[in-house]
Amino acid sequence: MADIELATATHQNTFPVGPVVWILSKGEMHEGGEILGVYADRDLARGEFTAQALSMAFPIDDARQNDDGSIHLDAGCDWLALEPHPVTTRRQLT
Repeated sequence: MADIELATATHQNTFPVGPVVWILSKGEMHEGGEILGVYADRDLARGEFTAQALSMAFPIDDARQNDDGSIHLDAGCDWLALEPHPVTTRRQLT
């Protein structure tokens, strides 16, 4: 795992600069959700994101990409998201 190079967020004022992981999750509105996968790079999640989008029970009625690169789909009461999350690389002060 030491040879994996983590993606770095570069957008200012939209996401902290530093290493990130991309989390693919799905669920139902107001019911919560589940994590489907954690990826070191957004492109690594592309195939699974596409497969999950094609298997949604209802037609997609909203699709958007935010400034931080995250992607959100809504289909009826279901949702699918691919979002960047910062990686903690040092002990936090308490």
